[in-house]
Amino acid sequence: MQVDDSHHRHYTVLSTADFSECPLQLPERVQMEDLATHVFTDFTHNRPAVIKAHTSIDDAMKLMRDSGIHLLLVIDDADSDSSANDLMVTVKGQITSGDILGDLPVKLAQESGVKHSEITVGMVMTPRKDIKVVDWSTIKVAKVGHVISTMHEWNCCHILVVDDGQLHGIFSMSEISKHMGHNESEPLVCAHSLAELVHTIG
Repeated sequence: MQVDDSHHRHYTVLSTADFSECPLQLPERVQMEDLATHVFTDFTHNRPAVIKAHTSIDDAMKLMRDSGIHLLLVIDDADSDSSANDLMVTVKGQITSGDILGDLPVKLAQESGVKHSEITVGMVMTPRKDIKVVDWSTIKVAKVGHVISTMHEWNCCHILVVDDGQLHGIFSMSEISKHMGHNESEPLVCAHSLAELVHTIG
């Protein structure tokens, strides 16, 4: 199925980085033409997974594996640990399983002599200024197919969404896959799985 999504691919960068929080029931099964909001993770209902910049990438990878997720928002070391009482948290960047399992940690270890176990999240994360985000006003009228196509074009597995200067939520390939009935186990580096998902439901 071909979805004309050119007008849904406008993005900005993550210039502000706060989120607020206040569970949301999503439909069990969705189709390409269903509203994208059906596969959207709303941060006002589901607190995002966060990690501090000084944390080792080994610990970050363990957190992702234990939580079954592939992206962590990197918060300032000065922020308190995530708790139910935190209302606003400042985001410095993001880190994915692909960042940790990719070439950058190996390159850092080779060029700087730092041990792999000493490489921190802050060394390999994508900084806030380089994170592409989509505005909620666009997402409200987008379809699931638009999100999948955009992920495929950007070669990514997550899209952050902002609303009125705050992080509002995220689209995750793993969530989309689950709600579209994709039964195969998703690997930690998910770009190929995204392509396979598009092929399967296209």
